[in-house]
Amino acid sequence: MEINENLQAERNLKGAEFEKTGNLEKAIELYEENVAESFKGNHPYDRLATIYKNQNDLDNEIRVLEKAIVVYEEITIEDRLEGLPKLFRFKNRLDKAIETKKQLAKQKKAKLK
Repeated sequence: MEINENLQAERNLKGAEFEKTGNLEKAIELYEENVAESFKGNHPYDRLATIYKNQNDLDNEIRVLEKAIVVYEEITIEDRLEGLPKLFRFKNRLDKAIETKKQLAKQKKAKLK
């Protein structure tokens, strides 16, 4: 499958516009298309992780961050060292999301007792 980087960039711009107007469903749809195509930039991963975090959708936040890590590991292997700080940032965000999910599971379990 051939990746059209111009189309991906356009999706990111349109997604940002949809976010500004409050149409998160459409923004998510556009960002998810770029994630599915392993977009080699941080924008859709950052935005989706933030949107999902704000919606308390930890499973999707974690899924997007894991995908970002895979993409940024490939970027750094391709000798694009500017990807390293973003890779570390995504890993830190993932660790926090996983920890939050564990804490929520503990709280839920405690309430059931």
